[in-house]
Amino acid sequence: MEEIKKDKIEQNLENLNNASMQIIETIGVRLHHAALLDIVADHGIKVKDGIVFFTQDQLMEWISFAPSEFIVYARNSDYNMHIGGDGIEHTSSNAGFPYIADIEGNRRLATLDDYLKFIKLVHNTPAFNMNGGVMVTPDDLVNDETLYPVMLYATLLHSDKCLFGGMGGRIESMMTMDILKAAFDTGKNGLIEKPRIVNLISSLSPLQFDEKMLETMMVYTEFGQPVVISPGVMAGATGPVTLAGTIAVSNAESLVGAALTQILQKGAPVIYGTATSNSDMRTGAFSIGSPESALAVKYCARLARMYGLPSRGGGTLNDAPNVSVQAGYESMMIQLVANQEKINFNLHSAGSLHSYGAMSYEKYVTDIDILARVNYYLKDLETDSEHLALDTVANAGPGGEYLSRMHTFKHCRKAPFVSDISLQGIIKQGYNANDLLFGKMKDKIKQMLSTYRRPEFDNQTMKKLDICMEKLGVDTDNLKQRMGIHS
Repeated sequence: MEEIKKDKIEQNLENLNNASMQIIETIGVRLHHAALLDIVADHGIKVKDGIVFFTQDQLMEWISFAPSEFIVYARNSDYNMHIGGDGIEHTSSNAGFPYIADIEGNRRLATLDDYLKFIKLVHNTPAFNMNGGVMVTPDDLVNDETLYPVMLYATLLHSDKCLFGGMGGRIESMMTMDILKAAFDTGKNGLIEKPRIVNLISSLSPLQFDEKMLETMMVYTEFGQPVVISPGVMAGATGPVTLAGTIAVSNAESLVGAALTQILQKGAPVIYGTATSNSDMRTGAFSIGSPESALAVKYCARLARMYGLPSRGGGTLNDAPNVSVQAGYESMMIQLVANQEKINFNLHSAGSLHSYGAMSYEKYVTDIDILARVNYYLKDLETDSEHLALDTVANAGPGGEYLSRMHTFKHCRKAPFVSDISLQGIIKQGYNANDLLFGKMKDKIKQMLSTYRRPEFDNQTMKKLDICMEKLGVDTDNLKQRMGIHS
């Protein structure tokens, strides 16, 4: 009997898996953390010269303990996030962008005021159930040790959605857990029962994890908070120039990271992720708006499903320095692939420019439009009798019109896709199309900020949160004044 051939993607997945297992078993992954190396060795995993070597059986056994789905809980339960399965959850950018880019691409350092505006925009965006993180790094918050705790405090005061983590490390992560315990009036067990925050664990490619990220992993898993294992392998720089080799390296890093979380705490929520793409061989720059980036997202989703893990990838990624046709076509490509492949946790879904280099208000509202278009497209057609509308077609007849039909009145506000920023129709003489388009973007930003309403925060809980922040050395009265909040 002739052997049934596998399709190309199925064969690719098998080849990538086999290559990654060979990397994990024979080359290994270096952990820059002596205590964690001892823990791994105590569980029967081979450790040599700071490098861990899982057998395939060991790796798959540890990964099997990770949940395939879990819930992240918001202060307002309407915003709880279900991570895994066929679900798709979007978040805005959380990468610590230092700059704000204007419409022409000119950049300036971000401030606390910018961070607050983005918190308000995210809170007012129905597509997002998660807020905070380090969407931009405020240059006017000078105390680095409490930089993220201050941003987390600001997020808690301005939004009741799920939370995203900061830059990481043991000190910051423990501060984060103390703030969460105060904000949700709970203890360690309460956080384990109801995870509240998600953070990135970025590998140090190729095939390494640094001490800071491993410390973050240890604290977050101890308190039951989800982490995203997130390699950013660059084909041609920190991975083979051929994308398949780079994805194999990225896959090895994600799998070992996921296994480590289970060694630390069986059943700890973890997301298999990727930020992998290619390097521009002409300049050496990291290129995230490329077709390679889209392919890495595609195989991230499929490999994660193969291993029974939730996935992270995608977003409206681009390399464009300003809001332009390049920003549009690159962002649309990556986001469409991510949604088609059902990436569970879409990071960087709004606002970023220039290969994670800057945030843009105009790009933010453009990306909201992109998300809406992608969702509309993927919902596909309804072909029931109401939507086929044959009675209306018969009544109109050959040469008839539909504007005055009751069916049109009934569906005209919900059937067609309506963009808040795109231009339609003829541009009047003397007007510039780009000026009109950018004007609509600015109007959308103003509308979203003007309609923002700060969620209520229980006074007793607020007092506990303020006490917690003051123990960290933060002057909450001064900070509230800067944020325009009156106690």
